[in-house]
Amino acid sequence: MIDIEIDIRKSELDLCLPAEPDSLPIIRQAVRSLGEAAGADLSLLEDAELAVTEVCANVVAHAYESGKGSLEVTLRPSPTELVVIVRDSGRGMTGEDQGDGRHGYGLALIEALARQVDIRSGEDRGTEVEMRLGMGDEVLSLNGSAGPEAAPVERMARRLVAVIAAQTDMPSDRLTESLLAVEIAARHAPRYLAGDRIQLSLERLPNGFELCLGPLVDHGARALVRESELPVIGAVIERLADHIGVEPIEIEPGPRSSAAERLRLRIGSR
Repeated sequence: MIDIEIDIRKSELDLCLPAEPDSLPIIRQAVRSLGEAAGADLSLLEDAELAVTEVCANVVAHAYESGKGSLEVTLRPSPTELVVIVRDSGRGMTGEDQGDGRHGYGLALIEALARQVDIRSGEDRGTEVEMRLGMGDEVLSLNGSAGPEAAPVERMARRLVAVIAAQTDMPSDRLTESLLAVEIAARHAPRYLAGDRIQLSLERLPNGFELCLGPLVDHGARALVRESELPVIGAVIERLADHIGVEPIEIEPGPRSSAAERLRLRIGSR
């Protein structure tokens, strides 16, 4: 299961993923999507992808002696930087690890790419690596509106689903259909969002994936699906998804709604 949370006011992003190699391309796409939406310098964004991948790859390789565990990544744009925090709950780093590029986090590479690196760790207490990565001289857009084509939620959802769908060997025509369904859902979701943070959960299935999207206001899930209606065709999301479900969820009462729900889309190879 992959959990993603996006603050639509600031384009902040939180991910929780399995600490496994298949998670690395998802993290890279998240960094790229957020950086592009915020208007980052593309060459510096590539450096950021490399630094974040290095940290996360070492979590996958060394954090968990059993080979199983989770990996948390927070991406937070500031005016001219991208702040990245990578956490694990593994064995922690020793002084020897930090000085050994074979077992540590490739500190020489990361420090060469980042403006600042802070590591907090302890034996059996996990590790947290915080990096401040330069994104250019231009002030970043912190609300996802860097330009007329910028749509961070839609862009991130499409790219992350593309990686997962490709990992399930989904046929190319069905992959295109799944991306269209997810893109449309993500495009309309902020209109029905209960709060300011949109939550995406992605689960790999044997021949596809399931996407959960929320929290949405009461009756917002069906309204979101209706937003995809086209003349003659009908609701595009309904036509492209194998299964659509609505799941009631509990959230703290807020000014928009105290009742909320989550939209579930299951898409397979057919």
